[in-house]
Amino acid sequence: MPLPDANKKSPRVYPLLQNTDLENIAFATLQSTGTPIAIEEMNEDELRRLVLVNLARLSVKGEWSGLLTAASGGSDAPIYAPFSPAEATGTGSFIPIAPIVQASSSGYTMDTHYETPSHYPFYSGDYTEVEEFEITFSGTAGDAGTTGSLALYTLSTSEDTGWAVGRPMAKVANSEVSYATDGGSGTVEVSPSGTVTLEPCTWYSLCIVADQGYTTYPTIQRATKMNFYWGNANWGGLKAAGETDYTLPATYADTDTWTPSQALFYMPKISWRGTN
Repeated sequence: MPLPDANKKSPRVYPLLQNTDLENIAFATLQSTGTPIAIEEMNEDELRRLVLVNLARLSVKGEWSGLLTAASGGSDAPIYAPFSPAEATGTGSFIPIAPIVQASSSGYTMDTHYETPSHYPFYSGDYTEVEEFEITFSGTAGDAGTTGSLALYTLSTSEDTGWAVGRPMAKVANSEVSYATDGGSGTVEVSPSGTVTLEPCTWYSLCIVADQGYTTYPTIQRATKMNFYWGNANWGGLKAAGETDYTLPATYADTDTWTPSQALFYMPKISWRGTN
């Protein structure tokens, strides 16, 4: 039986897939079948056929996670709805590194855990490029002249042989930036020196570290909740064993040992602005 109110003859989807069974059809094949099909009313029948075939494929193969994660190969960490800034300009034009954070507390004073890298969840949403980061400090922002650094890292997925899912792998090109921590309370905005390209609808980690030693550690705002991302009930960050002080590594190995980071207890209030 054809789709209701549809033209009985499929000009593209069925002719291209007619010799393939549901058990063996790959998502890449569906992608190529749908490229190019313009999203317009005249193509509604073919769009419905494409969705129908994909639903049937997922039913047979049991790959229901494909309905919840990005088709472009995002991480296996939980995926949340795409998001956008609340305002066009000002603080409201920045978005949190993890959109699941609902509120921030007055602050948390960093300690020696800040001297080695700590990773926190970062979701790209609809965006394909980072324009700017915003860090929110509260109270004394650390020793005069002292700085910190942050960078984005790709996360491992189930397709990365030998890796546990959701572990930092490699620094994203051009994403490392330094920021001053001696400006008292308030926000600090920093921009990457080059283009930082993201995959949309994909989880990354955002890593922060002190650039040098502190006598008085900076105090940064942090989330009042959000401490289960890495599967730990007490801490929101992740830290690798054997890290070098004051350094953001270029890559990690699948043999690295990861433990919860106590640098900020929950999520630091670091936001970003992106384009797509």
